[in-house]
Parts: sequence; structure tokens; C-alpha cells
Amino acid sequence: MSQTLTQEFDALAKYGALKSDIPDDITGNLAPKIELRPYQRTALERWLFYIDKYDARPKAPHLLFHMATGSGKTVLMAALILDLYRRGYRNFLFFVNSAQIIEKTKDNFLNPASAKHLFAPTIRIDDKPVDIRAVDTFDAVSGGAINIHFTTIQGLHTRMQAPKENAVTIEDFHDYKVVMISDEAHHLNAETKSKDKLTKDEAKEKASWEGTVSEIFRQHPENMLLEFTATVDLTNDAIRAKYADKILYDYSLRQFREDGYSKDIELRQADLPPEARMMQAMVLSQYRRKVAEAHGLQCKPVILMKSKTIKESADNEAAFTAMVAGLTGEALDALRAASEGDGTLSRAFAFIMDERAMSGADFARELQGDFAPEKVVNVNNPKDLENRQIELNALEDRDNEIRVIFAVDKLNEGWDVLNLFDIVRLYDTRDGKANKVGKTTMAEAQLIGRGARYFPFIAPDQPDAAREKRKYDSAVDHPLRVLEGLHYHCSHNPKYIQDIRNALRETGMLDETARTVRLRLKDSFKQTSLYVREYVWTNDRVKNPRDGVAGLDAYKIEGSFTYPNLMTGRVTEASAFGGGQLTLKPSSKEPVSRDFKLADFGRAILGFAMDANDFFHFADLQTYFPQLASVSQFVTSDTYLGGVTVSVRGLPDDLDNLTSRQKLDIAQYVLHQIENGVKRESVEYIGTKDFKPYPIKDRFTDKVLKLRIEGETGKSWVKGETELPGLDQIDLSGKEWHVYDDSYGTDQEKHFIKYMHDQEARLRGIYDDFYLLRNEKAVKLYDFDTGRAFEPDFVLFLRKRGEEASTMLQLFIEPKGDQLRPQDDWKQDFLKQVKAKARLETVFQGRGYTVLGLPFFNETGQTNTDFKASFEDEALGA
Repeated sequence: MSQTLTQEFDALAKYGALKSDIPDDITGNLAPKIELRPYQRTALERWLFYIDKYDARPKAPHLLFHMATGSGKTVLMAALILDLYRRGYRNFLFFVNSAQIIEKTKDNFLNPASAKHLFAPTIRIDDKPVDIRAVDTFDAVSGGAINIHFTTIQGLHTRMQAPKENAVTIEDFHDYKVVMISDEAHHLNAETKSKDKLTKDEAKEKASWEGTVSEIFRQHPENMLLEFTATVDLTNDAIRAKYADKILYDYSLRQFREDGYSKDIELRQADLPPEARMMQAMVLSQYRRKVAEAHGLQCKPVILMKSKTIKESADNEAAFTAMVAGLTGEALDALRAASEGDGTLSRAFAFIMDERAMSGADFARELQGDFAPEKVVNVNNPKDLENRQIELNALEDRDNEIRVIFAVDKLNEGWDVLNLFDIVRLYDTRDGKANKVGKTTMAEAQLIGRGARYFPFIAPDQPDAAREKRKYDSAVDHPLRVLEGLHYHCSHNPKYIQDIRNALRETGMLDETARTVRLRLKDSFKQTSLYVREYVWTNDRVKNPRDGVAGLDAYKIEGSFTYPNLMTGRVTEASAFGGGQLTLKPSSKEPVSRDFKLADFGRAILGFAMDANDFFHFADLQTYFPQLASVSQFVTSDTYLGGVTVSVRGLPDDLDNLTSRQKLDIAQYVLHQIENGVKRESVEYIGTKDFKPYPIKDRFTDKVLKLRIEGETGKSWVKGETELPGLDQIDLSGKEWHVYDDSYGTDQEKHFIKYMHDQEARLRGIYDDFYLLRNEKAVKLYDFDTGRAFEPDFVLFLRKRGEEASTMLQLFIEPKGDQLRPQDDWKQDFLKQVKAKARLETVFQGRGYTVLGLPFFNETGQTNTDFKASFEDEALGA
């Protein structure tokens, strides 16, 4: 069987063939708040390779980006639109399956005031401003703008069958090349599916939609069709065959979750009536809000109340409204008393009523205010939902006070919400049979996946941690962990729970290998003098002072540029009445290139160009060039603009007589290139070379972790997980040097522990004490050059006691698998620098200290040769 496109590109990626810089025209024109995630960069790198270097690429590409719900497909769409504009495309057809998504999508693409706007306030490509416009047709649209026609696939099909004046027609697609962008593209495959999967009417209707898209795609030889979905049915043979050469990137929901970009899912089953489950969800929702406030975060959690029918939804809404209106302190006290075996609910009540000293009556009044009828919405009316789509797309906004949404199935697709933390299933039926997931249950699992989008926040205790990724998998007892989970509330029905678990497993949202484990320090270690009185040394991250920046060359800007767009002076001539062909009137001279000093354009030209760009205002320039004394120095000094030259290509006469407008265009182009170069090379933070001591007992404590563990759970790492070939069984409980009572980790981490076990006798012959501590969020280092945070997996303490003072050697160690090496090489480079660059008090409180890092540990290959040589030299004195 031949390789699929995905397999082919996966193979290329292993050899680094797809790596490339994302053009500034993309990164510089997305909204400032958008920082491309690693997998989005991977998708764009594949796109750039496919378009520029892939020999088998057809002239009219048809591609699918098969990416998880919540992974930011619209960001990728915006990036691709920018890239295609610079490649000459101006017309874009954006279509979806549901009318209710259109207004939300328009808001994201067109409204700069929207919190989810995708583009920079001013888009500049080839140093020219570019507008984004919604259009009804592609006839007479602006050739300098991004023109987007937004529609549903149903509406598009209808207009193709019955054309109307001032509406898009099939001729539009014949006359202009168009990029077709299909969101939720799995709806386009009805014609491809075998007909027994659909009713006769469904097959006829939906096949016509797919046929319409195919017909439009064929109208122009340079059209493109870019599809995006999370749920294409690759189990269907026909669909799998259709997309074998079209899936450019496959980023599964499972991988999305494992990478930390989603909430964790917790199924909460309770043998309670719907009103009681709604009350529990309301209490937990308020708990989240209060925990966030206590940590200085703004979060207004939202609950989705899911009913089976529209009538039941209306009845449930009425029951909820009555329950909130009649809420009393006694009712909450009774709920608390009944929740003793419920750890999450008990923590919520303890935090609100004990730690925050709120009486039951006061809590009831607060809930009545926060969940008042005006903060509850029912979205089952399609017209009302369409009108409310913008409001529902902005549930995270500070001024949006909606707390509860009642729905049946109107929010199953296209709903982009990050602060949904509770879904309450208010019915108790199931459609699974013979242990097979039913259609309704699978839809519920997909809704859970949509609700599992991570709520981004900056943790006060981890300010450098990625705001859009989970932070507390290694500290699940942390209060802020409650903002990293989604609760799915349902009745106690074991068969249904098994159904929904199977569905979540199929979608990738449920990790059957995940275990919550308690990692305890051995009591014997807690009593050692090292734990009680010694220190671990780490550095800090600080703002980059840029002390050494004295000119453009500090940012690798060489000072010579090439301007691409000077007009040649050639003109076209044609008769206005004769219908003759356009002809080119040749110039008497051929274009040439000439170098100009930018400063020779004059202070007026350069001043105007700089005034038009905020980056070149003096206060902003000083951020990047702290030694700069004035704007005048920036313009005239040879280390700044005074040393910049630009090569311009044009006709000799034009180059001899550049107009002020041309000089300004050239100056603005060069300034834009300088701005991009400075921003690309600039480093906001650095890691300090001064290391400071922190008590070991304060940093290393008992931990509750959520880990992925293959096989059956057990006490010992060799008994509890699948054994690795060649590893002897080790009882860590009897090893004093291993300070935790258990160990969980990757294969390489297990190999490293075995290596330490094998070195025990030699180490004991040299040191009075040696202890290996697993680093689970205990200490963090910062790269000297960029301030990137790094948590080495292990810290090894080696101590000799002398007659007058003890000496302590502290080693940072990171086992690393081959698959992670390329992206983490900077960590190894940093570890190697620690010994030479780290500054610390070599004698502190009567004890001497040395801190260093070692090369990566890897069981095989050159990497481990380097590690073992370094370990022999630094620790064993060989």
C-alpha cells in the first residue's frame, strides 16, 4: 500500500526536512495576543513545504487539516489567508454547515473590537496596508484587499441552483481564482459515504452540497480547497481513500490532551434528581469563581444544562429558576452534609463557608444574585440562537454575565467557549447496545470535547508557565487545579457511564493510562540533616537589560536591504474604441540596480516614515536600544540608520529622479524590515548567572500527581509498569539514596535510576551522603540567554564531610528520549553552561557548594557516552 500524504510528511519531519521560519507576513499580521502554538507552527511548516517544495503538488490543491476541537483551527485559517494573499490570492469563500456560526465567524475575522479578532489592527503585506472585507460577490472587488464571502454550504448550494442579482454565482468562480475554506468539513462527505449510512432524502440533499463544492472547485485551474475538521470519519473506507493524498496534518484530540492544551475530564455520577445535580453544579461553579478571585484571576465559570427535548429543556429551566429563587442556607447546609464522601464538593464548601467564613444564608443570597434569571439563557430557538451567537462567543468577556445555558443540541458545533466547566446531563436514557457506542452518546462525548477547551490563565506561582496549557498535573491538590477540569454531571447509571467512557476513549478525551498517585518523601529522608538544613541553588529570570546593545548589528541586522517594488516606468497602450489588444510600449533602457544610503533621503522623509510606525517612536526605540540618546542619533549614527543602505532596481532615469513618494515607500519598507529583524532576535528575559539558596525542605515535599502509567498500577516502578528489556528489578523502598517512596516516569528516566543503582557502591566510596530527588515542580532554572524556563527531571546531591566544613555538589540531570532531542537541545546547551557561568557563594553558612549540569542521559548512543564521561569526571573523579 502506498504512503498517505500524512505518512509521507511525517517521515520527512523525522529528518527535519519540513523545518522553516514562518514568514513575517504571517506572524506580524496576526492579532498581537496570538502566539502560534508548536502544533500550529508544525501545520504551517507543512503547508509552506507543500506549496513551495513538494514536487507532487497539483496546481489546484485540495487539502484537509484534521485537527482537534479547540486546537485553534481559525487561527490557522487566518495565517493561511495571509500567506495566500502574499502569493497573489485575493478572493476567499468561507463556508460552514450551520447558519448560527456565520455571525460568530464574521466577528472573529472582521471586528477589531472583538476579543477573539484574529488579525493585527493594521495588516501590512509587502509593506502595503491590506483591508479585510466581507463581500457578496467577487465581481469588482478590491484587488488590494482580502475579500471574503461568508456563507453556509446549504445557502451556497441554493444560490448556485437559482442565481440572483448581486449574489455570488458560478461565473464568479469561473472568472476569478478563489480559495475555498470549509469549516466543519466532515459535512461535505455525504456523497462519498456509502448510501446505507444515510436515509434516501439525506443522501440526495447532502450529496448535492458535496457536488456543488466540487463543481466550484473545478471552475478555475488555480482554485484551492482547504478543509478543516476534527471529526472526519476515517473508519469509512471511501472517505479514507478520498483523503489519502489530502490530509496534510493530523493532530488528534488525544495528542492535544496529552500536550496539555485541554481541561481534564471528570465524570461525576450522582444518584440524585435533576434539581439536586443542578444545585451541585452551581456550587462548584461558584467555587471556581472564588478560587480564581482569591488568586487574583478573573474567571466567570459557565454551566451548560443539557436536556433531551426542547420541552424538557424549558421545564428544566423553570425548575432551575424556582430552585434558585427559593434557595436557603438550610438547603445548602443539607447539601454540604450529604457531600461528605464527595471530595470535590466537600472542598468547595470548606473553602467558601470555612476559609471564606460565609454563612449558609449569605452563600444562598450570593448564588441567587449570580444565577438570577437574567444570567440564564435558553438557546433552543434557532432564530434566537443566531441573534445571540456573538454573545455566546464572548462568554469570557468581563461584561458578559451569563452563567447558565440551557440547550438540547444547538451548541454541538462551532461553539468556541473556554470558561465552560460544568455540563449537567438532565436525562437518564442511553442508546448504546452490545457495548457499542450509540450516536447520541458519541455526540455527547464530542460536546464534552468542545467544552474541554482550556481556560487560559497565568498562575501567580508559575508566572512563566504557558497560560494556555495545564500547569498542575504534577500538583493536583493545588487549589487552581479546579480551573483545569471539566465536570460532566450525570445520574448514577453504570451502563451509561461505561458507554460515555467508551465514547470519550474513542474521541481521545479519556486517558485510560492516567493515574492519580501520591509521591511521598521517605520518613527517613525527612529526618536527615540534608533535608532539614541544606539548600538547593537555582537562578531567577529577569527583564533583559540589553546592556550590550549599541546598534542594529546586536540584532543581526547587517544594514543592507533590497527594495523589490520600484515601478519600471513602462506603460501600456490600447485604443479606447478599437478593441485592440493591450500592448507594451518599451522603454529605451533596461532596469538596473543602484545602492542608496537611507540617510541621504533626508531627515524629513525618514522622520515622516518613523512617525508613521509606533516602533520607531523614541520611547519604544529605547526599549530595544537602551544606549540610544536621541532620535537624531538613530537617524544619523553609522551604527543605526546612518549605516543602512538599500539596493533599488528600476530604470536609470527613475533612479536619478526618485520622487518623495518613492523615497518614503522605500524608507517605510526598510524600517519595516528592521522592525521585524529586531523583534525576531530580541529577547525579553534572561536567566541570571547568580544562583540563590532555598531550603530543600521548602521546595521538595509530598506530591499528588496525575501521570500516564502503562499497565497495571502498583507500588514499585518495575512492578507497577511494563518492564523494560534488560532492566533488573529494583526495590526502591530499600534504597535510601532514592528519597521518594516510588518513581514514575519515562523509559529513559527508569534507565537512569538503574544507572544510579549501578553506581551506588562507587558513590558511597567517595561521599558520605548522596541523594537523588525527583523534581516535580520543585525547582526551576532559567536559560541564561533567553530566560526560557526549564525543570530538570532530577537533582543529585553529593556531600563530603571534612574536618571543618562539609562540601556539597549539586547536579542537575535530564534523561531524554531521542524523539525529544531536537526541540530540547537548548536545555542541554544550558546545562553544560551552568558550571562555567553559575555564580554562588562557594562557602555558605560554613559549607561549600558547587552547582553544575550534565549532558542529557540516554541509554544508547553518543548522548549517553557524553553523559557517562561527564559523570565520571564531575561526580566520580575518574
